[in-house]
Amino acid sequence: MELTNTETVLLGLLSEGPMTPHQLQQEIQYRDMNFWTEISTSSIPELLVKLEKQGLVFQSNRSNDNNFLKATYSLSENGKNIFTRKIEKILSNVEHLRWQIDIGTYNCNLLPPKKVKDALCLYRTQLKEKIDGYKDLLKFLQLSKCPFHRLAIASRPIFLLEAELKWVDSFIEQLSLPQ
Repeated sequence: MELTNTETVLLGLLSEGPMTPHQLQQEIQYRDMNFWTEISTSSIPELLVKLEKQGLVFQSNRSNDNNFLKATYSLSENGKNIFTRKIEKILSNVEHLRWQIDIGTYNCNLLPPKKVKDALCLYRTQLKEKIDGYKDLLKFLQLSKCPFHRLAIASRPIFLLEAELKWVDSFIEQLSLPQ
């Protein structure tokens, strides 16, 4: 059985402890997970039913303060095993990235060099803004005393975007050279 990334995110949250669909939605929003994962909070109830049918989670009913029964979901032992295998696979495989900038770079010879350079300078500015945003997020996560492995959600993009910044600087420099 191969989990989708969305299912993996959901099982990851449930690995922290039992949660209701509403709690899962709140955690996704609080952690801003829809920014760095493919999960949509509206898909949670449907996904939970699917995962329950597959035996990866189980449902129990708990009373809240008003004596209303709430469906609470937990990770099953089988779900934990499949989830941890998926995490190992994700951590050990390099994902092939497709960036739109590659399409533009491949075809930039169709534009006047000044337009290419101006567009890349704008791209560079946006890269710097994204880097600054991730640095702010990293500071927030550090102040929130997040565990080190969760800080990587902010630090990894900084490294990637800084490398992209070096690439764009090099490319702009090459554009300025006589051809």
